[in-house]
Amino acid sequence: MEGQDDDKLNNSIDGEFTSDQDELNKSTASTSSEPDAEKKRRTQTTSPHRYPPAFVNVPASPPKFMSLDEIMAAAAGVKNMSLAHEIAVDANFKLEKLEPSGNSFEKKVKEVVHKAFWDAFQEKLNEDPPELGHAVVLIQEVKDNLLALLLPQHVRLKTQINEVLDIELIQQKLENNAFDIYYYADYIVGILAKLCSPARDDNIAKLKEIKDIIPLFQEIFAMLDLMKMDMANFTIQQIRPYLQQQSMEYEKTKFEEFLKTQRESGIDGLELTKIWLKKSFDALKDQAAEEGATSPAMLTPAAIVNEAYVSLLSWDENQLFPETLVMDQGRFTDVGDKIHSLTLLASILLVTYSTVGAPIAGLQKLKEKLKSEIMVILDGTEQKDLQSMMSNVAEQVNKNVNEYMSEHGFHPREETQQTALSGQITSLSTREHPVYKVMYKRIRDFILHIISQRHSAPLKVPPGFSVVETELGKICGQFLRLISHNRATFSSYYTDIANELMQIQMEDLSPRG
Repeated sequence: MEGQDDDKLNNSIDGEFTSDQDELNKSTASTSSEPDAEKKRRTQTTSPHRYPPAFVNVPASPPKFMSLDEIMAAAAGVKNMSLAHEIAVDANFKLEKLEPSGNSFEKKVKEVVHKAFWDAFQEKLNEDPPELGHAVVLIQEVKDNLLALLLPQHVRLKTQINEVLDIELIQQKLENNAFDIYYYADYIVGILAKLCSPARDDNIAKLKEIKDIIPLFQEIFAMLDLMKMDMANFTIQQIRPYLQQQSMEYEKTKFEEFLKTQRESGIDGLELTKIWLKKSFDALKDQAAEEGATSPAMLTPAAIVNEAYVSLLSWDENQLFPETLVMDQGRFTDVGDKIHSLTLLASILLVTYSTVGAPIAGLQKLKEKLKSEIMVILDGTEQKDLQSMMSNVAEQVNKNVNEYMSEHGFHPREETQQTALSGQITSLSTREHPVYKVMYKRIRDFILHIISQRHSAPLKVPPGFSVVETELGKICGQFLRLISHNRATFSSYYTDIANELMQIQMEDLSPRG
C-alpha cells in the first residue's frame, strides 16, 4: 500500500509536483483586459452572498464503503466524481466491510437470521442419520463466491471448480448416501489457500485446524469476505494512477464549465481564490519588508501559492474556502486540526521538561508515555472545550513526572512546583500563548520548506517535535498529496492570478510621470 510513504518524509516529497512547480514559476505575466490597476484590485472584494461553486456537488469526504462495481464504474467514466477524487488524493483509501452499528435493527435482524440458519443446520446434523440438505445450499454459495474471485486467466481453475463443486452431482451423491462433506470442505479450503494473498496465510492455517462443520463453514464465509475486500483493494491500487489522471481531467472540465456559467451571469468564479492568493501575496510582502529586503525576490508565483497552501492549516472557519479547494475543505481542515494537535502536544512537553529540568532530562521513555497519555486525553477535544481538558492533562503530567522522579531516586517536588507546572500547561489552551506560537511557527516553516523544494535526503524534524516524528510524517504526506492533486488540476489559474498580483506590484513600484 502507498500508505508506507507517509512514514518517510523524503519519499513523500520526491516527485510530488515538479511540473506544476515549474509552471507556477513562469515569469511571463498574464495581461488583464481592464486598463488600470484599481479595477484589478476590485476583484478582491467579496460579494455579499457567495456559496461553494456549483461544480462541487459532492461531499468533502465520502464514505469508504463502496462496492467493486462502483470502483470500476468510477474508473470507466469517472461517473462518481466523489469516489474517484477520494481514491486520487488518499493513498490509504481502501474498502472495508460495512457492519451494522451496535444495537441497530439491521444488526439484530442479521444476527437472528444467521443464527436461525446455523441452528437449523446443526439440528439436521444431529439427526441419525445426519440430514445434509443444508450443506448443498452452503456449497452452492461458496462456489458462486469462489468463481467471483477468479481472474480471467484462471480458466483451468474455473473449470476444475465447476467440475468438483457440481451441484447436480453433489445432490445425486447425497441421495445415494455417497456424500462426504469433509471432502468438499477440504477442497474449498485448498482453493482458498491458492487464491488468497500471503497476508491471509494465518487465516488459512486456522481454517485447516477446524474440524466441526458449522464453525468451519462459518469461517470459510468470513474468509471469503476478507478475500473479496483484498481483491477489491488490489484493484484500486492498480487503477489509482489512471483514476488520478481521470479525476484531474474531469475536475478541470467541470470547473471550466462552472467558470463559463459564472461569467455569463456576470460573476467572477475565481473571486475567493483571488482573495486567498492575495492574502498570501501580502504576507510575503510584509515578510520581505520586515527582513529589510530591497527587492521582492521572494515574490514568485510558486512562493505565493506555497504560502497560500500553508495558510490553509489555520483557516478561519468563518471564511469561505477558495473555489478551487472546496472539494477538499474537509480534508484540509482535518490536516490543520492534526497539525495544531501536534503543536499543542509538543508545547506541553517543552513546558514540562523546561520547568522540571534536570531530574527528567533525557528520559525518553517518560516523554513517550506523556505523549501517548496526552493524546488519549485530548483525542477529539474541540478548541472550545480545550481549557477544561487541559486541567486533566496537567494532572496526568504531574502524576507521571512524580512517578518517574521517585523511580530514579529524586525527592518529590513541592506542591508549589506542581501547581506552577499545572498553570503553565493550562495556559497553553490558547493559540496565542508565546510557547505555542513559537512551536507552531516551527512546524509551519517546516511544512512550507517541504512543499517549496525537492529534497534528496531525509529532513530533520523541527526542534521539539522529534517525539511526534512518525505522526508528523504521516500528516505531511497527506498534505502533500492533497496539494499535489490540487496544484496539478488548478495550477494554470494560480499562475495567472499570481502573475497579475506581481504585475500590479511592479506597476505600483514604477516611477510615475
